[in-house]
Amino acid sequence: MDFLERLKDYTENLSFTPSIIEIGTYQENDNSIAIRPSPANINDRYMEKSKIYPFQFQLLVHHKSNLEAYRMIHQLESQYENLPSRAITSSDGSFKLVSFQCITTPSYVQKTSYGTLWTALFQAELYT
Repeated sequence: MDFLERLKDYTENLSFTPSIIEIGTYQENDNSIAIRPSPANINDRYMEKSKIYPFQFQLLVHHKSNLEAYRMIHQLESQYENLPSRAITSSDGSFKLVSFQCITTPSYVQKTSYGTLWTALFQAELYT
């Protein structure tokens, strides 16, 4: 399934995000975003072997400016929750995006040696 790569591509193409978007870790000495997959339960399975796959992830926004980090994570929350139809599509047909929502609203994590770190949790429901 290529959802994580497509999510990263989508986020990189937003006009307000930094140029560094990583899977897993943020850059400690630069403005960056990290996308960290997190565990979720698969609740809906169908007889023809398809399922609704809940792809949960943590988003970390690291920025020199605390206010900019705060604004950016809220912009991302709004962007993800108001995705246009087919905004994120599979390049190999492995998923279809059903829904996308913020499950834990943005919150402050910590001050770092570079700036500040904010986080939020999201869930995308994927039909696979």
